[in-house]
Amino acid sequence: MNFDTKHLIRWGIPGWVYLMTIIFYVFSDNPHYISDLKGKEGLSLIGLGAILAGLGVPVGYLIHQVSMFFGFIIWTPNKNKFFKEEYELDRIIFDSEDKGRKIRERYRHLLSRIHELRALKTSHILSIITVASLALFYSETVNKPSIIILIVNIIMVIIVHFNQSHFEKNLDFFKKKLKE
Repeated sequence: MNFDTKHLIRWGIPGWVYLMTIIFYVFSDNPHYISDLKGKEGLSLIGLGAILAGLGVPVGYLIHQVSMFFGFIIWTPNKNKFFKEEYELDRIIFDSEDKGRKIRERYRHLLSRIHELRALKTSHILSIITVASLALFYSETVNKPSIIILIVNIIMVIIVHFNQSHFEKNLDFFKKKLKE
């Protein structure tokens, strides 16, 4: 498997967002956990950062898979039509020798942004579900930081959804113009 920097970003960001949200929640709900992290030399932020960096990519990859499952497998109503359109688009790209590379780069850019934003949106949705579940089932009270964490994630879901929609419309327009 060829692992590029783009994969680190594509999978890392959703994983890091999810893990940081959960860590913020846990520390806001249990402030004494911060003092428990202190060793002889003090708070080991470097150790926590290394753990987050290491876990973020695999967690983000799993979040990316969940987003593909719901975003494509479940919610694509007519897969045969989709596959046919993709095949026709591939033929257009491969048949245009002079502009094919530029068309392919633009198409890849738009499609990558859509997948990245869907994974980020899924990360925020999973964060909301996890924080809400932890607050309801494991916390004695729902505290102010928990509500703030939930509100921030809800706002981010809305923002990322509109950004994703923008790129989807841009891609649809691009594909329509290619077929003309």
